[in-house]
Amino acid sequence: MPREDFPAAHSMDSAWFAVDRDGFVAYFYTGEAGAMPRVGYTGEEAFELQGILIRDLPTTDILYDPRGRVLPGQPSMPLDLRDYSTLLFLSHLGPVQSDIEAGRATAVRATEGYAVTVRRVTAELFRRLTDSGALVGWDYHFDESENSFLARHGLYEYGHLCENWVSGPYGRKRVPGVPVHVDQLKPNIRTNLKQAHLPNLRFADTNYLQPAEHWDCASHEEHWLGLDGVTREFGERSEGE
Repeated sequence: MPREDFPAAHSMDSAWFAVDRDGFVAYFYTGEAGAMPRVGYTGEEAFELQGILIRDLPTTDILYDPRGRVLPGQPSMPLDLRDYSTLLFLSHLGPVQSDIEAGRATAVRATEGYAVTVRRVTAELFRRLTDSGALVGWDYHFDESENSFLARHGLYEYGHLCENWVSGPYGRKRVPGVPVHVDQLKPNIRTNLKQAHLPNLRFADTNYLQPAEHWDCASHEEHWLGLDGVTREFGERSEGE
């Protein structure tokens, strides 16, 4: 069964890496239910590699992706009042311009449109965002974690998008300003990374990825959800593969 030998670190959460057709590298965080390939860096080795890359690679800008926050075709979650740091995606900066000028919001780069981080979503800010219609989406944001984001060090970052009822697709959450090529890494690292190769995909063009459509995978779950919206048992591939 797929759930028997899932190499999680200290909980159900785990991680893995893959390389695209252009040789660029992505990091995937499983959460509790995401599937991951049985090849390349996974589990404890993936977490160890994460620390090595953060230590050794230079820093670059991060671009936040508004699309990889919810499942394909689903609307964004409704925003409510929040007392902690939040990432807001906007069609224009008008509703938050006063917050930027006052230091209550910080503009950050986005793959499309505009994005800001705010320390808290107050009732007054919520009203402005609602009235303007400028809000495209939002997500949690933890400022203290920015330097530990692998996108800060040249890797694309994806996160699992489903709760622990199925192994769903991963969504692209962060894009590096300058991506790292696998051949820039040490020989032993790049050899292992290339085991999980996606010869037909470019991370620059890929908002969503389901690893069970490309590899034999391990998971805590018995089923996986394809990008076509169909749920299948592990070992069953989608049509056209």
